[in-house]
Amino acid sequence: MKQLTVLLLLLISSLAHAQLTNESEAGVASANGNTKTQTYTVKQINDYKWDKNVLSFKSRYLNAKANGVETARYLMGGLRYEKQFSDHFGLFLGETFEKDKFAGIDKRLITDFGGKYRFIETEMTKFFSEIGYRYMHEERLDDSTAFSNYGRVYTEWEHKWNLNFSTKYWAEYLPNISDNKDWQFNSELSASAVLNSVFSMKSGLLLRYDHSPAPGILYKTDTLFTTALVAKF
Repeated sequence: MKQLTVLLLLLISSLAHAQLTNESEAGVASANGNTKTQTYTVKQINDYKWDKNVLSFKSRYLNAKANGVETARYLMGGLRYEKQFSDHFGLFLGETFEKDKFAGIDKRLITDFGGKYRFIETEMTKFFSEIGYRYMHEERLDDSTAFSNYGRVYTEWEHKWNLNFSTKYWAEYLPNISDNKDWQFNSELSASAVLNSVFSMKSGLLLRYDHSPAPGILYKTDTLFTTALVAKF
């Protein structure tokens, strides 16, 4: 009982010094007339920091319809833990769940492990890279399954040009360890304009490329251009 009390006090002490950050993003586009289209996109990011630890939650949802017919549906949610061993270096472990109807994916489970190195970490500029391993388990809409082992190289650069305007670019390369014909590349370029202390407007172009997509999928490249309202606090 005494040990449990000590552990509880240590946990409360850690929580008291923790820092929680929130980033919520929502975008809506609608056209009516000869063509009727509706597109909804929602993104959520939360970081929970204490000492040299970071626990992150990230989710994204996209749905689009044209003349009442669904043309896109994507769902993602993930948790990640990072331990920083110095101002520059840390290790991370993450688990992600995805559903992508129009890419032929009913359920995709992703496990990531690797290292992160911060080259620049200032108020105006952030630049870091990650190198690691990814295990991917897919259950596809054609009732087939796939198990894949990937290497992972990721880099991200963000810069505030002034107090009201910033840009961010990230890129991710995933080569299959056992099949050199199977690889993926993901990238996003975005720009944000501050409206006030909480809200900003963000425009971004997301690219996802899968060199060996699920059977029956015609296109290897997906792109998504979004303009959204972002709340940070």
